[in-house]
Amino acid sequence: MNQEELMKYIGEVVEEKWQLPNRPDLREDCINYIWEHWTDEGEKESVYSFDYDYAVFLLIQFLSYHCREAVSSQDIEYMAVAEKERLLTMT
Repeated sequence: MNQEELMKYIGEVVEEKWQLPNRPDLREDCINYIWEHWTDEGEKESVYSFDYDYAVFLLIQFLSYHCREAVSSQDIEYMAVAEKERLLTMT
């Protein structure tokens, strides 16, 4: 397998697992992330081998990094309470 075939394979894995249809830009970033983080672990002949589990692992890692700064529903509730308290003290 060559680089082009591996890039196509990575794209197919991401497309199969992707759950954010309204974020094709993020999907492309994910594909690029996986490509950039694909390692050979010392085996030159396996650099361009198909490894479904590793591709999925990198996809999860990419999304996890993006979720570090995500706002949870608990965060939103806290912000709403804080804003309500702020408005009540203004009057």
